[in-house]
Amino acid sequence: MADVRARYESWRRARERARLELAAGLTERLDVERVDEEFADVTSGDLAARFDGRFALALVQAALARDLRAIDERIDARSSAGAEPDEIDELRSERIALRSARLARLGFANARAFAEALRPGIDYAYWAAQAERLLARSGSDLHDAERAPGSESRFEAELPSHRMRAALDFALEGMRLELARVSALHVDAEPRPRKRIGAQAGAPRVPHEVWLSFAPAAGARAYEALFAATGVALHAAFTSSLLPLEKRVLGDPATALGFGELMRGLPAEPTLGAALAGVDAEHFAAARRRRRLGELRSIAARVATELALAELPPGAVAPELGEPGFLASCGPALSSVDELRGACLGALMATAFRVRFGREYWKSRAAGELLKELWNTGTTYAPEELARELSLPALGAEALLEAERAR
Repeated sequence: MADVRARYESWRRARERARLELAAGLTERLDVERVDEEFADVTSGDLAARFDGRFALALVQAALARDLRAIDERIDARSSAGAEPDEIDELRSERIALRSARLARLGFANARAFAEALRPGIDYAYWAAQAERLLARSGSDLHDAERAPGSESRFEAELPSHRMRAALDFALEGMRLELARVSALHVDAEPRPRKRIGAQAGAPRVPHEVWLSFAPAAGARAYEALFAATGVALHAAFTSSLLPLEKRVLGDPATALGFGELMRGLPAEPTLGAALAGVDAEHFAAARRRRRLGELRSIAARVATELALAELPPGAVAPELGEPGFLASCGPALSSVDELRGACLGALMATAFRVRFGREYWKSRAAGELLKELWNTGTTYAPEELARELSLPALGAEALLEAERAR
């Protein structure tokens, strides 16, 4: 059994490295067929019945990755070729049908059942209601934010691409979390022609090989995306190497997203963001508030659709639930719920850090030490468990909106 776990980690390392090399523009296409065939014992799904818990589910995910490889390659190829949205929807619908049929053969009634197995204790009905509440309660906030002077600003001139890395280290310096201090972290900021837009974080081998790759870009949104990816990367880099596989890489994906959201919030803090951009703090806060409310509403709007897709019977294609192209933002893995839970955790942690370490908590070395303690636990705890450990309010729409209003 130890050999199977080692084989799984080797497969995961090769797969993740291939994904990151593609995102960094180091390769032209994601060629993982050789990897999947080399580790056919891991990707067949045949061994899942010999295990239980998180590792059994990891083997199921490996089998899904292999079975969906061909359709994923077709989607990427057609997207790169500029295919029309309705064509991409058709391919994504085919993918949803293939995935649910494969899950049924592996013992899961539908994609929602598999998601519930991956995230035990998560009440999807509760999060569907929270998404509806967020949409209902944030409309007036967004309307007010849109009317605030300067709220449409993107700060592309004030936050130029060449200053991204310096701004990141400036924000992390007070917590002693500068990237150069993290030996396991490989930072790639080279502007290659084929490099994917946006920051990418990944860890082929947690915690010993962690990547943070980004193409320098201007503006507040690009800076926040880099900070978010940095939070995910630091979480992986500071995970204890003594933890078993299940607690290093196989836990609730929303946990890493929560730390990403905490870091995303750093350049959004009015005083820090305004200092980085060299603008008035009130102006910066108004623009950030409008942008963030729009992002949260976009996530919440996906929840109902993704639940409907996840509850389709095995082999069923996706119905038309939106305008052409709507499937591009939806995932059968209920990623919107993970993103919403992560956003809640990140915003509530930021509020708690302000109370504990001061309004400018990013200047506190103690804040950095606490983060490293939390990161050291890897994926041991789900966001809800971390919230309880930190005495935070229960995760939900009201707590999230209140935390955003308090910035």
